[in-house]
Amino acid sequence: MVEIREMIYPRYSKEIEEELNSEGIIRAHSFGKTRLGKLSVLGKGKTGVVVLTEDGNALKIRRSDSPKESLELEARMQIMAGNAAPKVLKYGKNFILMEYVSGRHLEKREAISVLIDLINRAYFLEQAGLEHKELVTPWRNVLVSGERTYIIDYDSVSLKERAFNVNKILNAFNLRDLARAYKRGEMTLEEIVKRI
Repeated sequence: MVEIREMIYPRYSKEIEEELNSEGIIRAHSFGKTRLGKLSVLGKGKTGVVVLTEDGNALKIRRSDSPKESLELEARMQIMAGNAAPKVLKYGKNFILMEYVSGRHLEKREAISVLIDLINRAYFLEQAGLEHKELVTPWRNVLVSGERTYIIDYDSVSLKERAFNVNKILNAFNLRDLARAYKRGEMTLEEIVKRI
């Protein structure tokens, strides 16, 4: 267990520590496959570092050098994503506290049941008007727990009148004909699932 201040990256920020402390977030586990100096974390990206809190939740902490001034919009997008994403518990300018998903990253060879679950969750995002730009290469942005998938990292999500996510998943799994037919409106989601 380490003080949360040790997880503020790449430079310490008093503002970030004070916000986390005011929410009762004081310590986190050095846990995960990603290295942060001498510490281990769940993940690290251009806007934040994800750590496991002492009470077993996942916490995205805004990087002190992040190009984004706040994580609030990202948190709202993740809330809109409903059960396609890990549940957001609370958020602020410098953090998103969410449920921790004990699982693994999506692999290029997956069981059909996992692929179908992911396609359904990508479709749910489309229905909510959310387009996730990182689903072009979903390996880093999808977690798998059993046969259940979770789409993560809503940093690059945008609201669109016609959002497309399903075709990105299909393309990633080399189902290009199905992806094209879906995007053109020539096949429904149900028809896609039957063909898989």
